[in-house]
Amino acid sequence: MGKHHDHVAVERHRYTSPMATATVFVNDLQALSAFYCAIGSMMVETTEGDFTVLASSEWKLILVQVPDEIAATFEIAVPPVAREDQPIKLSFMVEDLQATRKEVARHGGVDVQERTPWEWRGTLHLDVLDPEGNVLQLLEAH
Repeated sequence: MGKHHDHVAVERHRYTSPMATATVFVNDLQALSAFYCAIGSMMVETTEGDFTVLASSEWKLILVQVPDEIAATFEIAVPPVAREDQPIKLSFMVEDLQATRKEVARHGGVDVQERTPWEWRGTLHLDVLDPEGNVLQLLEAH
């Protein structure tokens, strides 16, 4: 599945800069696009069929709609439950951690209030969930 969609995304959109990219497979393309634009200071670069490319000045995030037949094999709880067994965690540098925590909740994600931000190497870190349960990390320079 993943190889097919990655190939399709690359064929449809040629990159013009050596920018880093990441791909996330999602159930609700529209909701996740709005979520990542809000918390990641990203803009929609293009939407075409089953994928959307979000971009910031530093990198691009490609969201790919999971095919219906695969989406039917699992359920996403409301509020979402953490998918902590994933091998990758996206991190987003934010200007104001507390304000971004509110945006996470406003856009259907989960800010686990009992989690306290921790500091490492001069940066505050906090894990939150996107609307489908993917764990991501918010970072604020301290």
